[in-house]
Amino acid sequence: MDSTARLSSLRLPVGTLLIGAAAGALYWMAPLQALLVYDRAAIGGGELWRLFTGNIVHHSGAHLFCNLTAFLIAGALVEMQDRRQLVQLCLFAGALIGAVLYAARPELIVFGGLSGIVTALAVYLCLAGLDKVGACRWLCLMVLVLLAVKLATEILSGASILLSTGPRDFTPVPESHLVGAAAAALLFLRERLRHETSRVRMISA
Repeated sequence: MDSTARLSSLRLPVGTLLIGAAAGALYWMAPLQALLVYDRAAIGGGELWRLFTGNIVHHSGAHLFCNLTAFLIAGALVEMQDRRQLVQLCLFAGALIGAVLYAARPELIVFGGLSGIVTALAVYLCLAGLDKVGACRWLCLMVLVLLAVKLATEILSGASILLSTGPRDFTPVPESHLVGAAAAALLFLRERLRHETSRVRMISA
């Protein structure tokens, strides 16, 4: 009975799988890629959806493989805890990445990739993990430090650490990772403030 109860309590990461499947299928659909990729000229012409949908467009097999593998792992971990958080993180981080890149990188003509959203998911997981005790807490702290070092190195070098080898048929955009991390921190702080407010109200009542 205990094993059955545990299995039934597990959340199948349907949302993560659907987003991953969409990104994978899109890679093989060039006309649809052209319609969804972040394209500065098209965005300036009013195609604002590209600010968000550019996150699921990938420019090479290696680009897709790295991003999709990391997204499936991080997304599943978030979704199995709270599907609502997965949706919020993907929507907020995806939209914020596109908006910030459009405002801050006028020279960036084309952009695509899930890595910024992956960073958001990883940062959120680790921030939430700081509330745990024992080894899990220290592991989350260590991962946050490593992510901070990775982000700083990428911003200073202008290159992605994970995609620094192999053929280059696209230009990495480390700023998307920084924006993803910021989006995760903002959502985490909002949730923390919401919980604290609810706790104070319950005590006051």
